[in-house]
Amino acid sequence: METNSKVKILVVDDRPENLLAMDKLLKPLGAEVHKVDSGEKALSEVLAHHFAVILLDVQMPGMDGFETATLLHSNKQTDNIPIIFVTAINKDHNYVAKGYQSGAVDYLPKPIVPEILLGKVKVFLQLEEQRLALEDVTKELRWISRKNKLLLDCAGEGIVGLDKAGNITFINPTACELLGGAEESFLNTHISQFLFDTTNDKPAIDQWLESDIYRECLEKGGTLKQSTGLINIRQGTFPAEFNIAAIVNGRNSVQGAVFVFQDITERKQMEDQLLRMAKYDSLTGLANRTLFREFLQSSMDRSDRYHKNTAVMFLDLDHFKEINDQLGHDAGDQLLSSVANRLESCIRKVDLIARLGGDEFAVVLDDVKNSDDARTVANKILSVLKEPHELGDASKKVGTSIGIAFYPDNGRDADGLIKAADEAMYVAKNEGRNDFRFYSDLKH
Repeated sequence: METNSKVKILVVDDRPENLLAMDKLLKPLGAEVHKVDSGEKALSEVLAHHFAVILLDVQMPGMDGFETATLLHSNKQTDNIPIIFVTAINKDHNYVAKGYQSGAVDYLPKPIVPEILLGKVKVFLQLEEQRLALEDVTKELRWISRKNKLLLDCAGEGIVGLDKAGNITFINPTACELLGGAEESFLNTHISQFLFDTTNDKPAIDQWLESDIYRECLEKGGTLKQSTGLINIRQGTFPAEFNIAAIVNGRNSVQGAVFVFQDITERKQMEDQLLRMAKYDSLTGLANRTLFREFLQSSMDRSDRYHKNTAVMFLDLDHFKEINDQLGHDAGDQLLSSVANRLESCIRKVDLIARLGGDEFAVVLDDVKNSDDARTVANKILSVLKEPHELGDASKKVGTSIGIAFYPDNGRDADGLIKAADEAMYVAKNEGRNDFRFYSDLKH
């Protein structure tokens, strides 16, 4: 059936002059008036259009008004159209009752009184306008619903709808893919299974009830943004960033939440790579000057808290320039990498070795008891560097000069400590190389 935003009236009368007169009378209402001269044509017309009201003449040759109304109301497609009978004949009770039984909602006696006609018809036109407006709103809502579903289905982020207990009520295809399962297996299950590791023997639901997500969103009705590890049920944990926002009704009561997340594995790898570039030496893989200073400051802070000592060792390779000039830069790079590997074997995991540039290295010894600890490390370094380094076809030995300073005895801040270790290293170099000196032993 065709629909149109303009309301329509159907007039059924076998006399052309009556149809013309009715058309003229109805014109002030602004409706679209359709006119037919028989019941058979009326039945055909209502299948092609949706009418707000039918003005139906009772007395017609062939199919009269009663038969026409009965047939209209026996069809599901047309049974709700209001029918007003227009008649100039019998008005006794039985006649009127027959009209109502056949589906009429009202009678209009002939001759027509324009004011009565317009008043009765106007009510049905207003009802039809409201119905059309509601139909338009319903269509718009359906379109918005389809569009939103399409957007959710095509979204690059995982989107999960939750009820106020945290059970999944909606999940889009991206979320299913990222979490490693199908929609039907996730619906009505709890979101906590993807958020919390249960290897610590604490149930995921208990961790959920203690979490910021539950407290801030499902209890307080707020929002939360975090980076965390989410669990793919097939492949394990992956790094993710999520936003969760509570759904709150007009009475400020939490009805559920929307959980939106994305896999940030590539971004995390990029960040890690940028971090390495920013804080690690590209040749040796050791910490660079930036990370060295950060670690030194942290170690000094720990020393203050726990009344311990931090030792800094400055190393400068002996005769490195001669080897680099003789064999070339590639051999020089090989030598620096070999030295770095040997230095790493000389310290604990809690300590740090850095390449400061060129052939200069530094060591931070965290939490040392006394100078004997540093002396042991220095002797170990001198020992491991005595062995020749294989540089392609050549084999070369290289020594190092080491300066050692302690915090807090030899410097009250990072700059002071670095300066002290550097000064001790130059004394070791000037006094014969391949040896170490403590700053505290220097004559000042």
